[in-house]
Parts: sequence; C-alpha cells; structure tokens
Amino acid sequence: MSDLIPLAVQQALEDLALPPSARLMMWYLAKRLDLIEFREVKAASIAAEMHIRENTASEAIALLVARGYLDESGQRKPRALRMPWSRRASRHRAA
Repeated sequence: MSDLIPLAVQQALEDLALPPSARLMMWYLAKRLDLIEFREVKAASIAAEMHIRENTASEAIALLVARGYLDESGQRKPRALRMPWSRRASRHRAA
C-alpha cells in the first residue's frame, strides 16, 4: 500500500457515528482490498488479525457496507469486497 490513505478510509475515520472497531477495520481492509477487483474477506480472518470476536468483525463489515464505505459483490459467496474511491452516498450495490 502506498503512503496515501484511501479517501474511503479517511471518511470512515472522520465518521464518529461508526464504532471504533469499524473505523479500525478500514485500516486493516485497506491493506487487503483494492479499488478494482473484488476480494474475499472472511470475518474469522480479519477478527484474528484485529484480535476481536468474529461476530464483532462480521457486524463491522456489514455496517461498513451499509454505510457505503465498502462495495460488496452480491454475486459471490463468501463475501467479496472492494474499497470504493470514496464513500458511496447511495445504497445501491456495486456489480
């Protein structure tokens, strides 16, 4: 990852309505995700890396998707995500 912080991560850090675990998760996901390709993200894996419960990680991912900080592919199971250019204002899913 470059020295630049992705805009979606900056926006999440400034959103005080997000729980701290969700804001911190954006840092971890910025290392794993890119802007173009959807990548699988398993809650158990990110939970182990962050030292939080799997349930907490799953809820944080769902909240970040719902608030537009992450794009989720509705076509893939398990969950596949990518980092958007910036926070999506609409609730429409990406392809």
